Amino acid sequence: MSSELRVETDQRMLELTNARLTSKMLATAMSDQPIPAVIDFSAVFNEAYASHHTPAGLVEILMPDVSKTSWLLITSDSLVGATESTTLTMVLERAIPHGVAIALDVAWQPSSWGLAPGSKPTPEVLRRLHPLAQEASLIRCTSEEADEFFASHDPLKIHRSLSQCPGVVITGIDGSVEWCIGGRIGTMEAGMLNEQEHFFSSLIKSFAERPELLGNAGEGPGTDAVADPDGLTEALFSAAST
Repeated sequence: MSSELRVETDQRMLELTNARLTSKMLATAMSDQPIPAVIDFSAVFNEAYASHHTPAGLVEILMPDVSKTSWLLITSDSLVGATESTTLTMVLERAIPHGVAIALDVAWQPSSWGLAPGSKPTPEVLRRLHPLAQEASLIRCTSEEADEFFASHDPLKIHRSLSQCPGVVITGIDGSVEWCIGGRIGTMEAGMLNEQEHFFSSLIKSFAERPELLGNAGEGPGTDAVADPDGLTEALFSAAST
């Protein structure tokens, strides 16, 4: 082995060891603090990235909390950078077997990908997002994003097109909401939604508290309508008024 390769390998091993030690110290320091029911992946990634810059080191830092949460919230921006995207893939490989559910907020931002405002997602963007959508248990997007990323703005069609048969929530700029969740479909009239961003995070928290509302919708409404309609309506309207 050349001296250059040996140095590079030693540096990687040292960083991974430091990451594990840091992870253990953080876990000890936070052992008495409750793990949030919903973790925003980009937020915890950016915090961890301040001290570690390799996917392997970042995963060691993130997994103690991620593996114990109920939901991991992810946006399309997490797929832009190579380090964050690779870290996300490695985290999902370990988190999903722990029962962590994936909430995907498409939140399309062309500028994050170096595209002009108003640009549609490129084939490369769609290629990166598709595997994440297939793993999601809940998806939120606007009507325009639904057409661009899923070729339909019908929540039932999107629900049926993905392997996990996720709950799908489509929000309009007019404050309306259409959904397919827990084997049921419904709408909220224009003006009912106060805040797009807070709505989705509040809805995820409701499902963390009452997972039966999301349920396993099977092939769609009429086949396995497991969600209590009153409880689901309450969760949706409560999140919309946040």
